[in-house]
Amino acid sequence: MTSIVKNFEDLVFRNEKSLIRFTQDSPVYPNVWMEFLYQLIKEEGNPSATRVDLILTPHRDYSSNELFTAIKNSLRSYDSDYIESYENDWALSTNGETVAVRCTLHELFYCLLPHTWWFKEYIIKPKKNSNEFIWLMWVMGFLLADDKKSNPSKRVLESIFKDIFGNFQKGIKWPESKKLWSVSVNRKARVSIYKSVPATKADAARRLFDLDTSRITWAVLDTGIDATHQAFKDTRDNSNNPFPSRVIATYDFTNFRQLISRLNTADSTLKDIELMTSIKSNDFLGPTSTNKNRPLNKENKIQNLRDIQKALKSGRMIDWSILAPLLRIPHDKNYVAPKHPHGTHVGGIIGADNSKTISGNAKIIGMCPEIKLYDIRVLDDNGVGEEFNIIAAIQFVRWLNRQKDLLVIHGINLSLSINHEVESYACGRTPVCESCNRLFSEGTVIVTAAGNMGQAVYESPSGIRQQGFRTVNITDPGNAENVITVGATHRNKPHTYGISYFSSRGPTGDGRLKPDIVAPGEKITSTVPGNNQEIMDGTSMAAPHVSGAAAILLAKYRELIGNPKKVKEILCDSATDLNRERYFQGNGMLDVLRAIQSI
Repeated sequence: MTSIVKNFEDLVFRNEKSLIRFTQDSPVYPNVWMEFLYQLIKEEGNPSATRVDLILTPHRDYSSNELFTAIKNSLRSYDSDYIESYENDWALSTNGETVAVRCTLHELFYCLLPHTWWFKEYIIKPKKNSNEFIWLMWVMGFLLADDKKSNPSKRVLESIFKDIFGNFQKGIKWPESKKLWSVSVNRKARVSIYKSVPATKADAARRLFDLDTSRITWAVLDTGIDATHQAFKDTRDNSNNPFPSRVIATYDFTNFRQLISRLNTADSTLKDIELMTSIKSNDFLGPTSTNKNRPLNKENKIQNLRDIQKALKSGRMIDWSILAPLLRIPHDKNYVAPKHPHGTHVGGIIGADNSKTISGNAKIIGMCPEIKLYDIRVLDDNGVGEEFNIIAAIQFVRWLNRQKDLLVIHGINLSLSINHEVESYACGRTPVCESCNRLFSEGTVIVTAAGNMGQAVYESPSGIRQQGFRTVNITDPGNAENVITVGATHRNKPHTYGISYFSSRGPTGDGRLKPDIVAPGEKITSTVPGNNQEIMDGTSMAAPHVSGAAAILLAKYRELIGNPKKVKEILCDSATDLNRERYFQGNGMLDVLRAIQSI
């Protein structure tokens, strides 16, 4: 397998003197071709049937919904034997910013690429085969070859391509508009207080300035927060609310794509829609809720589904006011806490407070004991999610913040990581990074984990394995320029122990300083579902300390609300230098008290 991958990499990157290629020439990123190869090897599959999960980014002159409609029409018209079950294979969906689709190599060539300017300029238009076309024949020919181990010659690869696709340049009416800008893999995302809060001086800042963060709201995009945990009880709620929680709303985006894809099926009749409202018949549409936290009745649920379906079929933008109730989990007697503890642990570092119900060592007080939280679930019960659904959740936050004159959500915490693939993306320019930058430009603070890729295991030629360390391994969305990327240090002795061995280190692939700052991330005690607590390690635990610090700044100086650039600048400039290498510690250790006093 190693030789096959190496031979294919040489083709994809044109590692030869006569035909040098830059990785961004083609709208199809290199990781797409590599993923097709991995899937074909893994499944021993047929190139005409093996599917790869992709994210499509629209050209700047077109919306994602326009691209969604164009791709849908191309896929449906591609196969004369089209049947509705193909829709499930494609899982075609849009989140208002990008489009997701699972497609075969043939569908990529006939249904996706023709919507790019590159295909028209370099594949269809030239009378003589261009270098780009020759390269495309080599890459696709290799993927189509039955015998990859023999490393077929370039001439053989061209012959394989022509045998399957024939003289495609003639007799086919290709789309005129070029709505598709880039094609990338829909990458997987994974999850990446006790003595740690005093280490950041957040408790001292609260006491000294008598700070109240109850008017600040933070969204945690994670595995979910247990809203029934005593540490999130809203002790100021004097009403008869049976669910007095500072986790004011819960939205589940883990099956967002599946929902949109199902609604996009060719002939979703009223009967199909009714089936979708049954929890027993489908696991992707669970309990739903109105904005007043009441379960959505069946009639309203059906109407919302039909309205979304009409919008998809007409190419209109997603109406989040209709979609949001279908994603919102009601806080009522039937509420079920998330299974994975990660999100509740992160939420507890930001805003836990069980001091009024528990005493002694079991007491947990987070960075902001009064803060309000939005629980937005983007990672499943195994702590895994997909980039497309994370972008959808970020789009939803943007929509929420446009509904009122003032921000509804002041900041978001992303304690998750997606491995950055340097051969496929400009650093900080991946779909999720671009989405974060857009949210930032609209006034929302974004805090993300640097990743836990700092440790490495090396093997010598003699077979001796030895532990070591790596650099230039910040994960996405931490590579985005505008987010606050957080590395990890010891929970209460950062000067002694320095930067955590697992914490990802900079610089970024394009030479920028990351992480921006470090915070406690080792052996952090915080909340987990079921009114319990647990110790966890990781930059996932460091990031919420900085989220809490940013929230404290906004509570003290409300004129900073809507100015995330200034918030980031203050936190970084006031950080304590640990006298460690700059690409390990960033600007230094988080210091909330100094941050407040610096203004």
